Amino acid sequence: MTQNNNKLSGKLELNWVNKNKNLIVKDYDKGQYEWVDRNDYRVSEVRLLKSMESFGENSSDNLIICGDSLNALTSLTKIPEYRQKYVNKVKLIYIDPPFNTGQMFTNYDDQLEHSVWLTMMRDRVLKAYELLSDDGSLWVHLDDTELYHFKLVLDEIFGKENFVANVVWQKVYCPRNDAKFFSCDQDYILVYAKDIEKFKVNRLTRTEKSDKNYTNPDNDPRGPWQSVSITAKTMSLSYVYPIIIPSGKTVYPPKGNSWRISENRFKELVEDNQIWWGKDDKGGVPRQKKFLSRVKDLVPQTLWKYEEVGHNAGAREEIKKMFPEIEPFSTPKPERLLQKIVQVATNEGDIVLDYFAGSGTTAAVAQKLKRKWIIVEKNEDTINTFAVPRLKKVVSGEDKGGISEEVNWTGGGDFTYFSVEKSMFDTHSGIICLAENVLNGKLAKLVATQLEYDYQPDNEHFCGKKGNVLLAVVEGMLTEGLLNFLLNSKDENKFLEVAALAVDPDLESKNYNNIRIGKIPNNILKHFARI
Repeated sequence: MTQNNNKLSGKLELNWVNKNKNLIVKDYDKGQYEWVDRNDYRVSEVRLLKSMESFGENSSDNLIICGDSLNALTSLTKIPEYRQKYVNKVKLIYIDPPFNTGQMFTNYDDQLEHSVWLTMMRDRVLKAYELLSDDGSLWVHLDDTELYHFKLVLDEIFGKENFVANVVWQKVYCPRNDAKFFSCDQDYILVYAKDIEKFKVNRLTRTEKSDKNYTNPDNDPRGPWQSVSITAKTMSLSYVYPIIIPSGKTVYPPKGNSWRISENRFKELVEDNQIWWGKDDKGGVPRQKKFLSRVKDLVPQTLWKYEEVGHNAGAREEIKKMFPEIEPFSTPKPERLLQKIVQVATNEGDIVLDYFAGSGTTAAVAQKLKRKWIIVEKNEDTINTFAVPRLKKVVSGEDKGGISEEVNWTGGGDFTYFSVEKSMFDTHSGIICLAENVLNGKLAKLVATQLEYDYQPDNEHFCGKKGNVLLAVVEGMLTEGLLNFLLNSKDENKFLEVAALAVDPDLESKNYNNIRIGKIPNNILKHFARI
């Protein structure tokens, strides 16, 4: 918060070291990161996705992506085939990131310096925001360590008015007596809508447990009911009147309060046997009957107890049953927890995204609930040990655990496993140049993608199109003869951009109408600098 002439100005925000910069991950395993300016090519570069394996009949619906989530999210927002399918189309984003608690787990690093953690999270949420539909929501699973800091960051990104709730999940079923001060029972899930005016939650189906307070002690033919107070918490003189109970005693609302219903309405309820006087029909203050047959499904509450959605120990057991010979993933979440999130925030056919996927619980639950899904996980061992085998079991119907029995899951669906490809750039002695791996048939697609053209692999001469501009990529030297050939090959009303590894010096001194000529990779780096 800034202050000027003793008057508050600006807005509330959280500041941290290097907040105005981006973070590049150089080596996850060694904890090596680099702060860079926002126009750095490593921030803007779009990595291609390499298909590793497909499983199921129509494997394009669901994606597993192995790689840095920032790169993966950039690919989903920039590569035309994914941009058209996913930008502004994802209904639910759920993430369970490292909590930054200072611990070291087998499957991920949870010891990030504070400003590193905040920047890492901020950059990824900004990318994911582009994918979120206007009526969609983001659910961020955290503990006390960064909860209060990151809420301020989310307020900046989404707007404070789009904060929906802070869900409290009771993650353990018994206290830890070895705790130094307090045994922590809960995690938190921050919920933000992209647009609070368009966001809707699904009410929860009533269960035997939720309806246990509905009984029928007077055998009312309308079925089970529970009684509710007719006393209002506020005072309205027109709603203060005497009530004569069956014993003959006259009662009034408590001092400073009034009844919740008018005197005429009260008489109607008495005539309709909707007032409960107590077991002996002579009780004290009367109460109104609320019949189970007339109540709606349950509105979601913010306190989620382990009896309802499971706990950490149960989640580990779910993984152990699926992979009995492997040490369970360090911090899985129970399927019932994700089930409730998915049911509250989405409908069948909606897209669910989790870019800290871990063992793949989000995808498993989304599949069983007939949602489409995308998951991203940077740790290749975690993907290959847990997520891919788990999702294969889900699709094949071998997975009988978690919520399978409850939702009658017998298998079905599909997915494709992708990996994020390496950078198309290398740096030698401070000079940015092309990496060797791009000169094997990928250059045209890479250049088109970086320059934000729609890639046209089947076009003989022009590999990209953007409005009325065509792109040609030359894996060699652009000569005047080749340029004239390209000009003669395009329609007269089209503009032309040519990207070449080398350009004839004679062409560099000439001016052409409706033509842009650039050397690779300098033309790409200049484009990044303008973004």
